[in-house]
Amino acid sequence: MSTDTIVTMATPPTTAKPPPRTRAARGEGERLRHDLLDAAAELMAVHGDIDAISLRAVARRVGVSATAVYRHFDDHVDLLRESVEHCWSNFLHVLAEAATTSSDPFVAFRAMGDAYVRFALDRPGQYRVLFSSKVALGDGDAPGGLAAFQLLLDMVARMLRANGDDRDPFFVAVQVHTWMHGIVDLCGSHPDMPWPDTDALLDGLASSLRLEPTTT
Repeated sequence: MSTDTIVTMATPPTTAKPPPRTRAARGEGERLRHDLLDAAAELMAVHGDIDAISLRAVARRVGVSATAVYRHFDDHVDLLRESVEHCWSNFLHVLAEAATTSSDPFVAFRAMGDAYVRFALDRPGQYRVLFSSKVALGDGDAPGGLAAFQLLLDMVARMLRANGDDRDPFFVAVQVHTWMHGIVDLCGSHPDMPWPDTDALLDGLASSLRLEPTTT
């Protein structure tokens, strides 16, 4: 499902050194861990090469010492691997939450589309790590990525069953994801162009792929 089309969505890291971070109070260690995972994802989105990303660079981006990073991760590969998993977890969370907004699969599907676009445009660095980055950590398919696609596949299957449609759910789900990625690419990579708003584009997706409830 990866493409290389959304390169300009990632924001290059600032060269200015951030102010030193104050020592975390009791209970804030998990917050620092999340900040480090977010920072690593942003650096991966920009560089696309794990050899160009050191623990020291991630620490500098967050405003802590390299020693503070070592308290949470063994080395930079461990940090980057967990950062990718962190991105998938965030993406899966927003999709799963949207999928539960309604028992009607067509309404829930639209909510998932809104959530997908919102995630990609609000967190372009994380989105690029998931679908455009060439960072290779030697882990094969990410469990989070498989779970996210399975969520989409299940929703598509529910809609097809509701309509008595005998199309292959897997093929239709791939079509949906291709279309969704295209919407994000256009709106995120070239925001100054006069594209239709995302609501209209999502409506067009559902209509063109016949993923609307049939009328009786």
